[in-house]
Amino acid sequence: MRYLRIIIDVMLTLTALPCLFIRIIIAAVIGRREGLPQIKLLVLDMAYTLEMIKKRQLQESITCRDLNGYFKHVWSVHPCATLIPPENVEDTYGEITETRLTEKHTIAEGKIGRYRALRNLPLLNFFLAQWNVYSYLNRLVKREKICVVRAGEPYYLSLWALAIARTYKIPCAIRVCINYDAFYKSTGHLAFPRLFRRRWVEKIIERFTLKRMDLVAGANQDNLKFAIANGARKEVSTVFRYGNLIHSAHFKDISERPSALPLLQELGLQQKKFSITISRLEELKHVDDVLRVIANVNANGFPLTGLLVGDGRIKEYLLEMAADLRISDKIIFAGNRDQEWLATILPHAVVVIAPFMGRALTEAALSGVPIVAYDIDWQSEIIQTGITGELIPYRDWKSMAATVIKYLEDPQYAIHMGANVRRVALEMMDPVKLNQHERNEYDKLFARYFFEMNYNNP
Repeated sequence: MRYLRIIIDVMLTLTALPCLFIRIIIAAVIGRREGLPQIKLLVLDMAYTLEMIKKRQLQESITCRDLNGYFKHVWSVHPCATLIPPENVEDTYGEITETRLTEKHTIAEGKIGRYRALRNLPLLNFFLAQWNVYSYLNRLVKREKICVVRAGEPYYLSLWALAIARTYKIPCAIRVCINYDAFYKSTGHLAFPRLFRRRWVEKIIERFTLKRMDLVAGANQDNLKFAIANGARKEVSTVFRYGNLIHSAHFKDISERPSALPLLQELGLQQKKFSITISRLEELKHVDDVLRVIANVNANGFPLTGLLVGDGRIKEYLLEMAADLRISDKIIFAGNRDQEWLATILPHAVVVIAPFMGRALTEAALSGVPIVAYDIDWQSEIIQTGITGELIPYRDWKSMAATVIKYLEDPQYAIHMGANVRRVALEMMDPVKLNQHERNEYDKLFARYFFEMNYNNP
Protein backbone atom coordinates (compact mmCIF):
# COMPACT_ATOMS: atom_id res chain seq x y z
CA MET A 1 0.00 0.00 0.00
CA ARG A 2 2.84 2.37 0.87
CA TYR A 3 4.56 1.80 -2.47
CA LEU A 4 1.28 2.29 -4.31
CA ARG A 5 0.85 5.68 -2.64
CA ILE A 6 4.38 6.64 -3.67
CA ILE A 7 3.72 5.66 -7.29
CA ILE A 8 0.46 7.61 -7.37
CA ASP A 9 2.17 10.58 -5.70
CA VAL A 10 4.96 10.67 -8.27
CA MET A 11 2.66 10.15 -11.25
CA LEU A 12 0.23 12.90 -10.25
CA THR A 13 3.08 15.32 -9.57
CA LEU A 14 4.80 14.59 -12.88
CA THR A 15 1.48 15.18 -14.60
CA ALA A 16 0.92 18.53 -12.90
CA LEU A 17 4.52 19.82 -13.01
CA PRO A 18 4.60 20.63 -16.75
CA CYS A 19 1.55 22.87 -16.28
CA LEU A 20 3.43 25.10 -13.85
CA PHE A 21 6.59 25.00 -15.96
CA ILE A 22 4.73 26.04 -19.12
CA ARG A 23 2.87 28.74 -17.19
CA ILE A 24 6.17 30.21 -15.94
CA ILE A 25 7.82 30.11 -19.39
CA ILE A 26 4.87 31.79 -21.10
CA ALA A 27 4.63 34.45 -18.40
CA ALA A 28 8.34 35.22 -18.64
CA VAL A 29 8.24 35.46 -22.45
CA ILE A 30 5.18 37.69 -22.75
CA GLY A 31 5.55 39.42 -19.41
CA ARG A 32 5.27 43.17 -19.13
CA ARG A 33 5.77 45.86 -16.55
CA GLU A 34 2.58 46.78 -14.69
CA GLY A 35 2.79 50.58 -14.69
CA LEU A 36 5.41 52.69 -12.99
CA PRO A 37 7.25 50.56 -10.39
CA GLN A 38 7.19 51.61 -6.77
CA ILE A 39 10.31 51.54 -4.59
CA LYS A 40 9.26 48.30 -2.93
CA LEU A 41 11.30 45.14 -2.38
CA LEU A 42 10.42 41.45 -2.48
CA VAL A 43 12.90 39.15 -0.72
CA LEU A 44 12.77 35.37 -1.08
CA ASP A 45 14.62 33.95 1.90
CA MET A 46 14.64 30.60 3.72
CA ALA A 47 17.13 31.41 6.50
CA TYR A 48 14.59 31.76 9.32
CA THR A 49 10.92 31.18 9.99
CA LEU A 50 8.80 33.78 11.76
CA GLU A 51 8.84 31.63 14.90
CA MET A 52 12.63 31.58 14.88
CA ILE A 53 12.84 35.32 14.24
CA LYS A 54 10.69 36.11 17.26
CA LYS A 55 12.34 33.60 19.61
CA ARG A 56 15.91 34.66 18.79
CA GLN A 57 15.22 38.40 18.47
CA LEU A 58 16.25 38.46 14.83
CA GLN A 59 13.76 41.12 13.80
CA GLU A 60 16.52 43.54 12.84
CA SER A 61 17.77 41.08 10.24
CA ILE A 62 14.39 41.63 8.55
CA THR A 63 13.62 45.28 9.29
CA CYS A 64 17.04 46.40 8.04
CA ARG A 65 15.92 45.48 4.52
CA ASP A 66 14.08 48.77 4.00
CA LEU A 67 17.50 50.51 4.31
CA ASN A 68 16.25 53.10 6.74
CA GLY A 69 13.28 54.14 4.64
CA TYR A 70 14.72 53.72 1.14
CA PHE A 71 12.13 51.07 0.30
CA LYS A 72 8.53 52.01 1.00
CA HIS A 73 7.68 48.44 1.93
CA VAL A 74 9.46 45.08 2.03
CA TRP A 75 7.87 41.64 1.71
CA SER A 76 10.01 38.75 2.99
CA VAL A 77 8.74 35.40 1.72
CA HIS A 78 9.71 31.91 2.90
CA PRO A 79 8.24 29.50 0.30
CA CYS A 80 8.12 26.44 2.61
CA ALA A 81 8.51 27.57 6.21
CA THR A 82 6.93 24.47 7.73
CA LEU A 83 9.81 22.28 6.56
CA ILE A 84 10.83 23.15 10.11
CA PRO A 85 7.89 21.76 12.11
CA PRO A 86 5.93 24.65 13.71
CA GLU A 87 4.90 24.65 17.35
CA ASN A 88 1.27 24.40 16.27
CA VAL A 89 1.05 21.29 14.07
CA GLU A 90 -2.20 22.66 12.58
CA ASP A 91 -0.07 25.25 10.77
CA THR A 92 1.90 22.61 8.84
CA TYR A 93 -0.48 22.62 5.87
CA GLY A 94 -2.55 25.28 4.17
CA GLU A 95 -2.34 28.47 2.16
CA ILE A 96 0.51 30.92 2.36
CA THR A 97 0.05 33.23 5.35
CA GLU A 98 0.93 36.91 5.79
CA THR A 99 2.07 38.60 9.00
CA ARG A 100 2.70 42.34 9.31
CA LEU A 101 5.95 42.55 11.28
CA THR A 102 6.11 46.37 11.26
CA GLU A 103 4.51 49.16 9.29
CA LYS A 104 7.00 48.66 6.46
CA HIS A 105 7.63 44.92 6.68
CA THR A 106 5.45 41.93 5.89
CA ILE A 107 6.48 38.30 6.28
CA ALA A 108 4.74 35.64 4.19
CA GLU A 109 5.24 31.91 4.75
CA GLY A 110 4.35 29.06 2.44
CA LYS A 111 3.68 25.57 3.75
CA ILE A 112 5.22 22.17 3.14
CA GLY A 113 1.86 20.97 1.87
CA ARG A 114 -1.29 22.67 0.62
CA TYR A 115 -3.90 20.29 2.09
CA ARG A 116 -3.87 18.19 5.25
CA ALA A 117 -6.00 15.61 3.45
CA LEU A 118 -3.12 15.03 1.01
CA ARG A 119 -0.46 14.49 3.69
CA ASN A 120 0.01 10.89 2.46
CA LEU A 121 0.91 12.27 -0.98
CA PRO A 122 3.74 14.59 0.12
CA LEU A 123 5.23 15.26 -3.32
CA LEU A 124 1.94 16.32 -4.87
CA ASN A 125 1.01 18.25 -1.74
CA PHE A 126 4.33 20.13 -1.82
CA PHE A 127 3.85 20.95 -5.49
CA LEU A 128 0.36 22.36 -4.83
CA ALA A 129 1.71 24.43 -1.91
CA GLN A 130 4.44 25.88 -4.14
CA TRP A 131 1.90 26.66 -6.85
CA ASN A 132 0.02 28.59 -4.15
CA VAL A 133 3.24 30.53 -3.36
CA TYR A 134 3.86 31.25 -7.05
CA SER A 135 0.31 32.58 -7.48
CA TYR A 136 0.72 34.74 -4.38
CA LEU A 137 3.98 36.22 -5.66
CA ASN A 138 2.40 37.08 -9.00
CA ARG A 139 -0.56 38.82 -7.38
CA LEU A 140 1.71 40.64 -4.95
CA VAL A 141 4.15 42.03 -7.51
CA LYS A 142 1.33 43.06 -9.85
CA ARG A 143 -0.75 44.71 -7.13
CA GLU A 144 2.07 46.49 -5.30
CA LYS A 145 4.14 47.35 -8.40
CA ILE A 146 7.26 46.00 -6.70
CA CYS A 147 10.43 47.20 -8.41
CA VAL A 148 12.99 44.51 -7.50
CA VAL A 149 13.09 40.86 -6.40
CA ARG A 150 15.98 39.52 -4.30
CA ALA A 151 16.86 35.89 -3.60
CA GLY A 152 18.81 34.50 -0.64
CA GLU A 153 20.60 31.67 -2.47
CA PRO A 154 21.45 30.72 -6.09
CA TYR A 155 19.31 27.59 -6.37
CA TYR A 156 15.63 27.16 -5.60
CA LEU A 157 14.90 30.73 -4.53
CA SER A 158 16.81 32.21 -7.45
CA LEU A 159 14.78 30.21 -9.95
CA TRP A 160 11.60 31.61 -8.38
CA ALA A 161 13.04 35.13 -8.29
CA LEU A 162 14.12 35.08 -11.92
CA ALA A 163 10.72 33.74 -13.02
CA ILE A 164 8.88 36.55 -11.21
CA ALA A 165 11.36 39.25 -12.27
CA ARG A 166 11.24 38.30 -15.93
CA THR A 167 7.44 38.11 -15.87
CA TYR A 168 7.12 41.70 -14.66
CA LYS A 169 10.26 43.10 -16.32
CA ILE A 170 11.89 44.18 -13.10
CA PRO A 171 15.47 43.56 -11.94
CA CYS A 172 16.53 40.48 -10.01
CA ALA A 173 19.15 40.55 -7.25
CA ILE A 174 20.79 37.98 -5.00
CA ARG A 175 22.63 38.06 -1.69
CA VAL A 176 25.03 35.11 -1.48
CA CYS A 177 25.77 34.15 2.13
CA ILE A 178 27.63 30.85 1.67
CA ASN A 179 30.54 29.68 -0.43
CA TYR A 180 28.72 26.59 -1.68
CA ASP A 181 31.82 25.13 -3.34
CA ALA A 182 33.70 25.24 -0.03
CA PHE A 183 30.61 23.91 1.75
CA TYR A 184 30.45 20.88 -0.54
CA LYS A 185 34.22 20.30 -0.43
CA SER A 186 34.21 20.40 3.36
CA THR A 187 31.14 18.24 4.04
CA GLY A 188 30.11 16.50 0.82
CA HIS A 189 26.60 17.86 1.45
CA LEU A 190 24.39 19.49 -1.17
CA ALA A 191 22.58 22.76 -0.64
CA PHE A 192 19.25 21.06 -1.54
CA PRO A 193 19.86 17.30 -1.28
CA ARG A 194 16.20 16.27 -1.38
CA LEU A 195 15.39 18.50 -4.34
CA PHE A 196 18.36 18.34 -6.70
CA ARG A 197 20.08 15.08 -5.61
CA ARG A 198 23.44 15.67 -7.38
CA ARG A 199 26.08 18.37 -7.11
CA TRP A 200 26.41 18.63 -10.89
CA VAL A 201 22.72 19.54 -11.05
CA GLU A 202 23.25 22.29 -8.48
CA LYS A 203 26.27 23.57 -10.44
CA ILE A 204 24.16 23.90 -13.59
CA ILE A 205 21.48 25.81 -11.67
CA GLU A 206 23.87 28.17 -9.84
CA ARG A 207 25.65 29.09 -13.08
CA PHE A 208 22.31 29.62 -14.81
CA THR A 209 21.00 31.93 -12.07
CA LEU A 210 24.14 33.84 -11.10
CA LYS A 211 24.98 34.91 -14.66
CA ARG A 212 21.44 36.30 -15.08
CA MET A 213 21.30 38.37 -11.90
CA ASP A 214 21.16 42.15 -12.28
CA LEU A 215 22.80 42.70 -8.87
CA VAL A 216 24.96 40.20 -6.99
CA ALA A 217 25.95 40.90 -3.38
CA GLY A 218 28.21 38.65 -1.34
CA ALA A 219 27.86 38.75 2.43
CA ASN A 220 31.66 39.04 2.38
CA GLN A 221 34.55 38.90 -0.08
CA ASP A 222 34.81 35.10 0.08
CA ASN A 223 31.13 34.63 -0.79
CA LEU A 224 31.42 37.20 -3.58
CA LYS A 225 34.46 35.40 -4.96
CA PHE A 226 32.39 32.20 -5.15
CA ALA A 227 29.60 34.01 -7.00
CA ILE A 228 31.94 35.55 -9.58
CA ALA A 229 33.75 32.24 -10.11
CA ASN A 230 30.38 30.70 -10.95
CA GLY A 231 29.05 33.18 -13.47
CA ALA A 232 28.16 36.43 -11.68
CA ARG A 233 29.19 39.52 -13.64
CA LYS A 234 31.87 41.59 -11.90
CA GLU A 235 30.37 44.88 -13.08
CA VAL A 236 27.12 44.23 -11.17
CA SER A 237 28.72 42.62 -8.09
CA THR A 238 29.44 44.05 -4.66
CA VAL A 239 29.51 43.16 -0.93
CA PHE A 240 26.60 43.67 1.48
CA ARG A 241 28.15 42.93 4.88
CA TYR A 242 26.35 41.70 8.00
CA GLY A 243 26.52 44.92 10.03
CA ASN A 244 23.03 46.24 9.42
CA LEU A 245 21.55 42.82 10.22
CA ILE A 246 23.07 42.76 13.71
CA HIS A 247 20.94 43.43 16.78
CA SER A 248 21.65 46.85 18.28
CA ALA A 249 22.51 45.25 21.65
CA HIS A 250 25.84 44.09 20.19
CA PHE A 251 26.90 47.63 19.29
CA LYS A 252 26.48 48.91 22.85
CA ASP A 253 29.62 49.70 24.79
CA ILE A 254 30.49 46.84 27.14
CA SER A 255 29.95 49.06 30.19
CA GLU A 256 26.39 49.81 29.05
CA ARG A 257 25.28 46.17 28.80
CA PRO A 258 23.20 44.53 31.55
CA SER A 259 24.77 42.55 34.38
CA ALA A 260 25.54 39.01 33.32
CA LEU A 261 25.57 37.62 36.86
CA PRO A 262 22.09 36.01 36.71
CA LEU A 263 22.98 34.30 33.42
CA LEU A 264 26.35 33.13 34.70
CA GLN A 265 24.71 31.73 37.81
CA GLU A 266 22.10 29.93 35.71
CA LEU A 267 24.89 28.30 33.70
CA GLY A 268 27.11 27.63 36.71
CA LEU A 269 29.87 29.82 35.26
CA GLN A 270 30.06 32.65 37.78
CA GLN A 271 33.39 31.42 39.20
CA LYS A 272 34.79 29.81 36.05
CA LYS A 273 36.81 30.81 33.03
CA PHE A 274 34.95 29.86 29.88
CA SER A 275 35.22 30.04 26.12
CA ILE A 276 32.24 30.65 23.89
CA THR A 277 31.35 29.36 20.43
CA ILE A 278 28.17 30.47 18.67
CA SER A 279 27.33 28.04 15.92
CA ARG A 280 24.81 25.68 14.45
CA LEU A 281 25.73 22.19 15.57
CA GLU A 282 26.29 20.89 12.06
CA GLU A 283 29.13 18.95 10.50
CA LEU A 284 30.20 21.91 8.37
CA LYS A 285 30.89 24.07 11.41
CA HIS A 286 33.45 21.69 12.99
CA VAL A 287 32.27 22.30 16.53
CA ASP A 288 33.87 18.93 17.32
CA ASP A 289 37.23 20.72 17.12
CA VAL A 290 36.10 22.99 19.95
CA LEU A 291 35.76 19.91 22.16
CA ARG A 292 39.26 18.80 21.19
CA VAL A 293 40.58 22.25 22.06
CA ILE A 294 38.86 22.26 25.47
CA ALA A 295 40.21 18.79 26.26
CA ASN A 296 43.75 19.82 25.27
CA VAL A 297 43.70 23.09 27.22
CA ASN A 298 42.49 21.34 30.38
CA ALA A 299 45.03 18.53 29.93
CA ASN A 300 47.75 21.20 29.92
CA GLY A 301 46.68 22.47 33.33
CA PHE A 302 44.43 25.39 32.36
CA PRO A 303 40.87 24.91 33.68
CA LEU A 304 38.46 26.09 30.96
CA THR A 305 34.79 25.40 30.30
CA GLY A 306 33.43 25.50 26.77
CA LEU A 307 30.07 27.20 26.28
CA LEU A 308 28.36 26.16 23.02
CA VAL A 309 25.46 28.34 21.89
CA GLY A 310 23.30 26.88 19.13
CA ASP A 311 21.63 23.63 18.15
CA GLY A 312 21.72 21.17 15.30
CA ARG A 313 21.86 17.62 14.04
CA ILE A 314 25.19 16.58 15.58
CA LYS A 315 24.39 17.47 19.19
CA GLU A 316 24.11 13.83 20.24
CA TYR A 317 27.42 13.07 18.55
CA LEU A 318 29.05 15.96 20.42
CA LEU A 319 27.62 14.74 23.74
CA GLU A 320 29.12 11.30 23.11
CA MET A 321 32.41 12.85 22.06
CA ALA A 322 32.59 14.94 25.23
CA ALA A 323 32.08 11.77 27.26
CA ASP A 324 34.81 9.96 25.31
CA LEU A 325 37.21 12.88 25.92
CA ARG A 326 36.17 12.92 29.59
CA ILE A 327 35.17 16.57 29.47
CA SER A 328 31.41 16.26 29.87
CA ASP A 329 31.66 18.48 32.94
CA LYS A 330 33.63 21.04 30.90
CA ILE A 331 31.10 21.50 28.09
CA ILE A 332 27.81 23.40 28.40
CA PHE A 333 25.24 23.15 25.61
CA ALA A 334 23.20 26.34 25.93
CA GLY A 335 20.98 25.78 22.89
CA ASN A 336 19.59 28.65 20.83
CA ARG A 337 19.48 31.98 22.67
CA ASP A 338 18.15 35.42 21.82
CA GLN A 339 20.35 38.37 20.91
CA GLU A 340 20.14 40.25 24.21
CA TRP A 341 21.25 37.10 26.04
CA LEU A 342 24.22 36.77 23.68
CA ALA A 343 25.20 40.42 23.96
CA THR A 344 25.10 40.14 27.76
CA ILE A 345 27.09 36.91 28.13
CA LEU A 346 29.71 37.37 25.40
CA PRO A 347 31.96 39.96 27.11
CA HIS A 348 32.48 37.62 30.08
CA ALA A 349 34.14 34.85 28.09
CA VAL A 350 37.93 34.71 28.17
CA VAL A 351 38.12 33.66 24.52
CA VAL A 352 35.91 33.09 21.48
CA ILE A 353 36.73 29.85 19.66
CA ALA A 354 35.58 30.19 16.06
CA PRO A 355 36.07 27.13 13.85
CA PHE A 356 33.58 28.52 11.32
CA MET A 357 31.25 31.32 12.38
CA GLY A 358 29.28 33.49 9.99
CA ARG A 359 27.31 36.45 11.26
CA ALA A 360 28.01 35.33 14.83
CA LEU A 361 31.69 36.22 14.34
CA THR A 362 30.62 39.86 14.01
CA GLU A 363 28.65 39.61 17.25
CA ALA A 364 31.68 38.05 18.94
CA ALA A 365 34.04 40.72 17.62
CA LEU A 366 31.76 43.47 18.91
CA SER A 367 32.00 41.97 22.41
CA GLY A 368 35.68 42.88 22.72
CA VAL A 369 36.71 39.31 23.59
CA PRO A 370 39.91 37.87 22.01
CA ILE A 371 39.18 35.47 19.15
CA VAL A 372 40.97 32.45 17.74
CA ALA A 373 39.59 31.42 14.35
CA TYR A 374 40.26 29.05 11.48
CA ASP A 375 41.34 30.58 8.20
CA ILE A 376 38.16 29.70 6.31
CA ASP A 377 35.37 31.58 4.57
CA TRP A 378 35.38 35.27 5.55
CA GLN A 379 37.11 34.91 8.94
CA SER A 380 40.42 36.28 7.63
CA GLU A 381 38.64 39.49 6.65
CA ILE A 382 38.27 40.47 10.30
CA ILE A 383 40.82 38.30 12.17
CA GLN A 384 44.48 39.08 11.49
CA THR A 385 47.10 37.37 13.61
CA GLY A 386 48.72 39.66 16.13
CA ILE A 387 46.45 42.55 15.16
CA THR A 388 42.83 41.57 15.81
CA GLY A 389 43.26 38.03 17.13
CA GLU A 390 44.83 34.78 15.99
CA LEU A 391 44.09 33.12 12.65
CA ILE A 392 44.88 29.40 12.54
CA PRO A 393 45.27 27.06 9.53
CA TYR A 394 41.99 25.30 8.80
CA ARG A 395 41.36 22.27 11.05
CA ASP A 396 44.63 22.72 12.97
CA TRP A 397 42.92 22.37 16.34
CA LYS A 398 46.19 21.79 18.18
CA SER A 399 47.40 25.25 17.17
CA MET A 400 44.00 26.59 18.14
CA ALA A 401 44.43 25.06 21.60
CA ALA A 402 47.94 26.53 21.87
CA THR A 403 46.51 29.97 21.06
CA VAL A 404 43.86 29.64 23.76
CA ILE A 405 46.63 28.85 26.24
CA LYS A 406 48.57 31.85 24.93
CA TYR A 407 45.61 34.11 25.72
CA LEU A 408 45.26 32.59 29.20
CA GLU A 409 48.96 33.00 29.95
CA ASP A 410 49.14 36.57 28.66
CA PRO A 411 45.96 38.44 29.73
CA GLN A 412 47.30 41.78 28.51
CA TYR A 413 47.79 40.44 25.01
CA ALA A 414 44.28 38.97 25.13
CA ILE A 415 42.80 42.31 26.22
CA HIS A 416 44.69 44.09 23.44
CA MET A 417 43.41 41.68 20.77
CA GLY A 418 39.84 41.97 22.07
CA ALA A 419 39.93 45.78 22.02
CA ASN A 420 41.39 45.80 18.51
CA VAL A 421 38.85 43.42 17.01
CA ARG A 422 35.96 45.42 18.48
CA ARG A 423 37.37 48.63 17.00
CA VAL A 424 37.75 47.03 13.56
CA ALA A 425 34.26 45.47 13.74
CA LEU A 426 32.68 48.80 14.64
CA GLU A 427 34.26 50.33 11.54
CA MET A 428 33.69 47.43 9.14
CA MET A 429 30.12 46.73 10.24
CA ASP A 430 28.86 50.28 10.78
CA PRO A 431 25.12 49.98 9.94
CA VAL A 432 24.86 53.60 8.77
CA LYS A 433 27.67 53.19 6.23
CA LEU A 434 26.42 49.80 5.09
CA ASN A 435 22.88 51.10 4.61
CA GLN A 436 24.19 53.94 2.48
CA HIS A 437 26.32 51.56 0.42
CA GLU A 438 23.30 49.36 -0.30
CA ARG A 439 21.18 52.39 -1.21
CA ASN A 440 23.87 53.48 -3.66
CA GLU A 441 23.98 50.02 -5.25
CA TYR A 442 20.21 49.95 -5.69
CA ASP A 443 20.35 53.45 -7.20
CA LYS A 444 22.85 52.18 -9.76
CA LEU A 445 20.78 49.05 -10.39
CA PHE A 446 17.62 51.02 -11.11
CA ALA A 447 19.49 53.51 -13.30
CA ARG A 448 20.89 50.60 -15.35
CA TYR A 449 17.65 48.69 -15.56
CA PHE A 450 14.98 51.32 -16.00
CA PHE A 451 17.11 53.74 -18.02
CA GLU A 452 15.31 57.06 -18.31
CA MET A 453 12.35 55.94 -16.17
CA ASN A 454 11.78 58.11 -13.11
CA TYR A 455 11.71 55.39 -10.46
CA ASN A 456 11.60 57.91 -7.64
CA ASN A 457 7.82 57.95 -7.41
CA PRO A 458 5.91 61.13 -6.76
